[in-house]
Amino acid sequence: MLGGGTVVMTRTVRTVDELTSALRDARPDLAPRLDDSIFNFAINDEMLIHDAGSYPVHDGDVVEIVPAISGG
Repeated sequence: MLGGGTVVMTRTVRTVDELTSALRDARPDLAPRLDDSIFNFAINDEMLIHDAGSYPVHDGDVVEIVPAISGG
């Protein structure tokens, strides 16, 4: 996670915002990086570009935190 690895959440979350809050509690060392706008979220291989915080998260979803990619 943010460099490799996996975190399994046992706390119930309903949105990406709730998930990031749970991650901050579980891994305080990651908090500064979770707030960095260079990172985007993907849920079940669907990249969330805008307003990801309100996107729903369901039990069994695979959530990835990936660096933003740009080019031209």
